[in-house]
Amino acid sequence: MGLPTAAERGDADAFNYVPARVRSFVSGWAEKQLSCAAREVLIKANAQAVPTYPMSCFKLSPGICKKITSMVSNYWWGSSVDNHKIHWLRWEKLTRPKIHGGMGFRDFNLFNQAMLGKQGWRLLMRPDSLCAKVLKGKYYPSTDFLSATKKKRSSATWRSILWGREVLKKGLIKRVGPGDIDVWRDNWIPGLRPFKPLVRLPTAEVDKVADLFIPGTRVWDEQEVRRSFLVLEAEEVLKIKPSLRLQHDVLAWALEKNGTYSVRSAYRMLKDDHRAVSMAGSNEQAPSEQSNVWRALWRVNVPPKIRVFWWRVIHNSLPSKSEMKRRHIEKASFCEVCGDPDESLYHVFFLCPVAKRLWAEIKRLFGIRINTLHPQSWTADIFRQEVCSSSSVE
Repeated sequence: MGLPTAAERGDADAFNYVPARVRSFVSGWAEKQLSCAAREVLIKANAQAVPTYPMSCFKLSPGICKKITSMVSNYWWGSSVDNHKIHWLRWEKLTRPKIHGGMGFRDFNLFNQAMLGKQGWRLLMRPDSLCAKVLKGKYYPSTDFLSATKKKRSSATWRSILWGREVLKKGLIKRVGPGDIDVWRDNWIPGLRPFKPLVRLPTAEVDKVADLFIPGTRVWDEQEVRRSFLVLEAEEVLKIKPSLRLQHDVLAWALEKNGTYSVRSAYRMLKDDHRAVSMAGSNEQAPSEQSNVWRALWRVNVPPKIRVFWWRVIHNSLPSKSEMKRRHIEKASFCEVCGDPDESLYHVFFLCPVAKRLWAEIKRLFGIRINTLHPQSWTADIFRQEVCSSSSVE
């Protein structure tokens, strides 16, 4: 059953309709106590797909996005939309790609903005369409779309498109043709972020990209390029191949090889920026080896629910007494089986007498022996070949 349009229900009704549909999709399965892996599939296949149409037309309010996020998060951690169990990780981490330690859920606000960027891209690429002509005549008759402003009493549609335009400005570049590009203000160097020089050297005397060509050609004057830019920037400029056929410098989407805007690449760009800000704010480190650990985890040939379980182990998001005490839920952290004063996950897996008997039986029956692991890094060390073979890991 498709979503009714905003015109059929009214903008406010359509926005209120979205959380209700999300709730109906996830709550209908809540009583069946699906595993984490099954809940992941349900969320991605249904709950994330429901708001796609409204997101492509309107900017959803922060309250609507928060409601959807809350329902999805409650269902992921508690098997029910209305259960308020412990959320072991913040939502921002869950929305990271799996290779970066998340579960790959969508950040609804960022995805909404990426979807609306598609509308702005169509206005740029199809200026002769009826929609583009109507919007231009009403909101930016004497300028272009990228320079248009938000006027008083603008419609919700126009405000939404302008919000999506912010994504375009981050990823749009000009493909070099004749070279009428402003060297210092326009985005035109695909290998840099942002897509223009960061510093203007005192030796730089050029203003237009055409000034960097050998006169009468579209070939770079290497000496002039190296005199005008930093070493890294000069190398990226020299990699660009100016088109001999273009009559004008054309706009293109820098994050796709074909130069065409895609919601996927725009969302990835927004998410990467958001993750960098979040990690900087929490002083979180991003070791280069960590991505190899996540890649190895999701490739292990075991049932999906086991991979999700070990994802939780790596994030220390299981209710060990030590973690519960750290979160001020339990007053003591002793092990109720052996009386050890600190029941960490490492203790549960290896140090507790019950765990030791288990590993002894595994060694006797299957010949698998686990080497001594470091208490701080053991969850990731098992994926190292010198510690455990692939069959032992599985």
